[in-house]
Amino acid sequence: MKRVCNSSPDRITDLPAHVIQCILVFLPIKDATKTSVLSRKWRHQWRSIPQLVFDDGFVEIREETESERSLMNKQQVLLNIYKSLLLRDGPITKFVLSIPRLNPCHEIDLIVLYLSSKGVRHLTLVFSRNSDEYQMHSSLFSALHLKSLKLRSCEVTPPSWFVGFSKLTHLDLNRVTLPCDFFKDFLPKCPLLESLSVVDCDGLEGNLDIVAPFLKSFTLVVDFLDICFSFKSTPLLSYVVLDWNDDCTDGGVPDMVSLFASLPALQQFHVNYEILKNFAGGGRNVPARLPTLHLLEVFDMKHVIFDVSGMERVFVCLIMSSPNLCSLTIQVSTLQQHDQLAGNEVSSLWRSLEAEDCPGSSHCLQQLRECRIVDNCATLAELDLMRFILATAPLLRSIHITPYHKLGTKKIMKCMKEVMQYTRISKEAKVVYDWNDEED
Repeated sequence: MKRVCNSSPDRITDLPAHVIQCILVFLPIKDATKTSVLSRKWRHQWRSIPQLVFDDGFVEIREETESERSLMNKQQVLLNIYKSLLLRDGPITKFVLSIPRLNPCHEIDLIVLYLSSKGVRHLTLVFSRNSDEYQMHSSLFSALHLKSLKLRSCEVTPPSWFVGFSKLTHLDLNRVTLPCDFFKDFLPKCPLLESLSVVDCDGLEGNLDIVAPFLKSFTLVVDFLDICFSFKSTPLLSYVVLDWNDDCTDGGVPDMVSLFASLPALQQFHVNYEILKNFAGGGRNVPARLPTLHLLEVFDMKHVIFDVSGMERVFVCLIMSSPNLCSLTIQVSTLQQHDQLAGNEVSSLWRSLEAEDCPGSSHCLQQLRECRIVDNCATLAELDLMRFILATAPLLRSIHITPYHKLGTKKIMKCMKEVMQYTRISKEAKVVYDWNDEED
């Protein structure tokens, strides 16, 4: 038996170096360093891992109340990161710093400076939402090999000598303070940008013209809008999220025809009610059809109130202009509730749907598979919409309804009975109520 054991190959030791690297990439840094005891061949392999991830799995910061202990913990964490960087043998392609309760400090400048000289391609710097913003070191803008950049709770000011990120494809900004001319000066210097996400960022004002010929995904989420935005050159943009809470200014959003004409490749559109309301108001004429939405497959609306004048015309225009629509999600606003359920009466939405449906009948929902109604308040418009979808969508598989939790058991049950009686053109269509009566 001893001879057999001694003659059997050591499969772990004999693994090729590139295979060992692939294994170590999927391990936390702590575990990767422990593999040095496996064999001589593995002893220094962890030092050339191209990806370094420092997250909550890297260190456990205990809940300390004393400032001295908290400071000592922070210094120990940074010291361990410094050691990991100094012991590196090869290039660093990916670096992630996302440690809970690690507040921004000047010591991080050294990390950014070091990474910018190591050809880092994917960089993530995420700080606590409750911490102060980290003033980004200017050396970041000399990291010309960057392909993806994710920042949270930072303040970013590109220096005058910044020539651009010629290889950057993904940019994710969350709670980042930006200069007012950031998009005007920054986007043209990132010609290959494919994904742009701007969430809760400060400093946006003036004209926001999106000029990105390779942009495929765009997300804009802000608490208020003090800008005028438009898509100037985005022929490949297929995924768009537009969301803010406060009312739009008159010039904040372009009219429907101009907006969707600049999005010929749009496939997924997630929009807030305020933008749709802007389409309906301001004296703008809502067209019956938009010829540029033939590729739209996913339509998601938040905080919708159909009772606002003109709102139903906007909604009808969008769904009637989307022959390939597969998924429709509507989150109803709970600001207004109505006690009356649909009986013999019909809502203005139903009249708009019938009026637009007469020329082409059910061509608008031929591809619809799934519909979701979130925070359903059992208004006439909501019930009429579900009745219309069940009657005109031949490929419909399900309508998921989540009742508003304060609606009351009796109203929810009455609404359920009403919807179950509607005619269904699709034999596979199911009405699913995501409701737990024990919570009521």
